[in-house]
Amino acid sequence: MKPRAAALLVLLASTPAWADCPLDLGHGTGIVIYSDQYMLALRPDPMRIELGQPFTLLMNVCTKAGEPAELVRVEATLPEQKPDKNAAPTIRAIGNGRYQVAGLLFSAPGSWEVAFEVRPLGQTGGEIQRLTHDFVLK
Repeated sequence: MKPRAAALLVLLASTPAWADCPLDLGHGTGIVIYSDQYMLALRPDPMRIELGQPFTLLMNVCTKAGEPAELVRVEATLPEQKPDKNAAPTIRAIGNGRYQVAGLLFSAPGSWEVAFEVRPLGQTGGEIQRLTHDFVLK
């Protein structure tokens, strides 16, 4: 076997399982959140989040082993203010660890904490892990 072919074979064999959980959700951009057990890739739609305008998150939710995981809940809070009265976003499973979270809205400027609650797919009694990401709006 030629050295180049052997190197390619080693590279392919060592590629992590993330290949089934793509980081790029279109338009060549996105946010990736890691924990010890999970990886979340997300992209807002529209790409630019505007104050007071609803938006959607397109997401891939996977275990560290590259298996699809379940997105249980999404919550956005602005810690500097009283709890917002916005309705909870709607989570729609598209299949294979892919989700669409609609109805998010940042009603005031500041550092919004968005929390994602995740568990292994199909384990309704499984342990839920909370991952967070901050979005800053001015």
